[in-house]
Order: sequence, then C-alpha cells, then structure tokens
Amino acid sequence: MFKSNLVLLSLRRLAFVITVTSICGTASAVDSMMDVLKPYYPLYNDALQCHGVIAPSGSVNGLTSEPYMTGYCIDIDRQKVVETAEGKRLYILVKGDISFDGSGKKLDYDDTRFDNGLAGMFVLKPKGSSWEVESARPTISVGSFGRGSTDWRLQKLSPNTWGFLNQHSNSLQGYYSDSLVILIPHKRSILENWIGINYNNEDAGKCEDDLSECDNVQTVFAVDTSKKVNGFYPLEMIVNGLIKGKIYHSTTYRIEYQKDKGYIVPDGYPLKDMGY
Repeated sequence: MFKSNLVLLSLRRLAFVITVTSICGTASAVDSMMDVLKPYYPLYNDALQCHGVIAPSGSVNGLTSEPYMTGYCIDIDRQKVVETAEGKRLYILVKGDISFDGSGKKLDYDDTRFDNGLAGMFVLKPKGSSWEVESARPTISVGSFGRGSTDWRLQKLSPNTWGFLNQHSNSLQGYYSDSLVILIPHKRSILENWIGINYNNEDAGKCEDDLSECDNVQTVFAVDTSKKVNGFYPLEMIVNGLIKGKIYHSTTYRIEYQKDKGYIVPDGYPLKDMGY
C-alpha cells in the first residue's frame, strides 16, 4: 500500500476536487485582476465581450510548417493565495477557447479537432493594495478541440513552490491518450512538463489478433512529500495495463525534478513517447 505521506491523485477522468480561495468574487474584482493581466491579453473583443489574445492554435500549415494563429477568449479558471517563505503569493491559471479570427471576427466553424485550447499561468506578489506579476507565461497550448482545459488543480510540489496540474486528452482514429500537464513557476517564467498517463489503441484494431501491437494502459500518480530531489518532491507513477504485449501490474516509476527543466520523464518510463 502507499505510504501515508503520499498524496494519491487518480487522473483517469480528472476527478479533481479542490477548494479555492476566491479573490475575484465580483465583476468589479474580476475587472481589476484583468487590469493586472492586461499587458498579456491586450485585446478586447466587443462582439464577444471577452478579453483575448492571438496565439498559436497547436496545428500547423502543412505547406509552410508555420503554426496557425487564432483568437482566444480568456477567463480566469483558478486562483489561490498561498503563504511562502517570501510572503503571500497569488497563483492564477487562465484558460482560453478559440473564438475569433485574426481580424476579430467570430469564428463560424466547428471543426477544431486539430486545435488546442489555451492556458496561461501567473504568480503575483503584493504591491501596495494590489498585485504585480512575478512569474508569467500567458500562452500555453493545452486543451482539446480548441477548448482550454478547466478545473486546474493547485498542488504543492516543494516546500515553497506550487504548480498547476491538469489532464490533456486526445482521441483520433481509434487512438486515445491522456497526459498529465504540470506548470511550475521558474524565475520570471513558467516550466511546462507533459507526462503520458493513459493510452489505448483498441479502437484502431490493434488488439484483435496480434497483442504485440495492443496498448491499453492506465496510470495514477503520487507526490512523495517525504523526500526532495533538487528541492522538489518526486512523482511516483503507478502503471497498470498492457503495452506491446508486456503486462504492467502496479509497476512504479519515479519521475524527479531536474534543475531548470522540471519533471522530465526517464527513458525507462513505458508511456514516454505515447500520446501528446
């Protein structure tokens, strides 16, 4: 069984439950916080009545290999004040949905299966009666079908650092994958790490005759707060299922924080190159 000091988090369908201290409970407070973030989201779409930004959609032009740019309406998904050794810090996660084109016109098509949503992470420190940005990354490509992932979880990852966690899911032509997305403040920016957690190719016909190509694997993970590596708590990934004919039964892998890089998947991790 797991140690009592391991925080077990099942991500199969992202059943996150979190209590968030609300900073923006009123419309005026939301507007005030958006004033702080306005340099990162300078657009306001009058037709859609939303703050927004033009950013890469996650898909690329097959002729030029350049990313397609599109307009995202953004909202604050999660925010919480935490106490650190340096004082109070306000962690904010912004999510964005594809909503308008480069000219500001509302999009009138629904085929966004190749496009990602948008996320932005900010860490703010007090400045007088307001806040100022300490770490920021306003445009991160995450979320499926042009919709930004919601219900982000704020998780303590070191004695003095928190990160936002969520699940990115992708399904295409019988292949289904889930990835754990971890966003961690690092100096003035935000580190972004992706870790494969679930993968299934049964609907692609890979499991009918030859199990050597059959993949059906699920993962849960734990944050081991009993030790630190490079100042951060390691992750323990518990893998169950079948990958290329090999059976995994509660097989545990450790993923450690690497300085200036974040949580980097080791070569032996069976879902290293699956999904995303």
